[in-house]
Amino acid sequence: MSKDNYSLEEKEFRLYPDDNPRDSLRWYAVYTRPRHEKKVLSNLQKKSIESYLPLIKQCHQWSDRKKWIEEPLIRGYVFVNIPLKYSLYVLETYGIVRFVTFKREYASIPNFQIEALKRTIESEYTIKARPYLKIGQIVEVVEGSLKGIIGRIQRIENDNKFVISLDAIQSAFSVQINPSLLRPASEKKRKKILSLPLGL
Repeated sequence: MSKDNYSLEEKEFRLYPDDNPRDSLRWYAVYTRPRHEKKVLSNLQKKSIESYLPLIKQCHQWSDRKKWIEEPLIRGYVFVNIPLKYSLYVLETYGIVRFVTFKREYASIPNFQIEALKRTIESEYTIKARPYLKIGQIVEVVEGSLKGIIGRIQRIENDNKFVISLDAIQSAFSVQINPSLLRPASEKKRKKILSLPLGL
């Protein structure tokens, strides 16, 4: 069988270093509909597409009982390992919205990063997802006395202290805050803030 005749169903992908990038087997991330990660994973597996969804166990407390449930570590994403030329086949899967892109191209993920994620999940370490925060990002304080305040990250001093600026009337000031109290501001709130005369 020639390498051009490999099918997804037969799981006969191979990585040829000299091939066109569209023929090479690589990891990509896809966005899913809200709370569709497990369903997407199941649908991809039915198509014999190699896929990965990092899951962690979380304890849910009800009034009469506790129950451990496997929840996605990174909500809204599933990883697929495919040649790029099969992207349409992936997009036709129910529950998938689109591929994650960078500069208008599908963003491939190095194998070592997926392997590191898998090994971390399989380890005995306690893992918690936290928002990805960077300098210049507009964030909202979600807990504490400043709850509801929106500002822009100006400086990251260390893993535990972020400095964000908060605009007031014709002035600005900064506050040092623990990143656990911050979340990226929603698209709706960002648009509202950036439309103000003073902006951020």
